[in-house]
Amino acid sequence: MYIVRYCVGSYDDSYEVNLFVTNKKTTATKYVTRFNSIFKKWKEHYKQYEETEYGIAWIKDEYAEKYFDRWNSLRETNKCYWSEIELR
Repeated sequence: MYIVRYCVGSYDDSYEVNLFVTNKKTTATKYVTRFNSIFKKWKEHYKQYEETEYGIAWIKDEYAEKYFDRWNSLRETNKCYWSEIELR
């Protein structure tokens, strides 16, 4: 069996989000590929609303009220992946 998941957060405050389990490796691989492709596009889109100061990216003040929640959510999310699990 294959479990598809992604992580949110970093270091001590991170957690995994389990999406689904399948018995087909191809299904898991296709989902992960599609998720990561869409995820990458959204991250690139929201980069237009940020500025970098001292090597740290932050959302520009004029966009903070409208876009901060989504921008921050995308920055906290990591790529999707699958791992093999055993059925007991």
